[in-house]
Amino acid sequence: MQQKTLLDDRKIDITIKRLCRQLIENHDDFANSVLIGIQPRGIYLANRIQKELEQILGDKKILKGN
Repeated sequence: MQQKTLLDDRKIDITIKRLCRQLIENHDDFANSVLIGIQPRGIYLANRIQKELEQILGDKKILKGN
């Protein structure tokens, strides 16, 4: 079976950054929010989103569960 790449690394990065901007627009302070990563690949995605959100928001800690 031939493999097909849906999103390359650059496009995944752009998509995650845009998703994080939209999350910030909709959930401003994340006071009552937790990211959940569902195994196996969801954990990796949740980690990437958490890291990006924390970079954008500065000192704000985003809670995450796996």
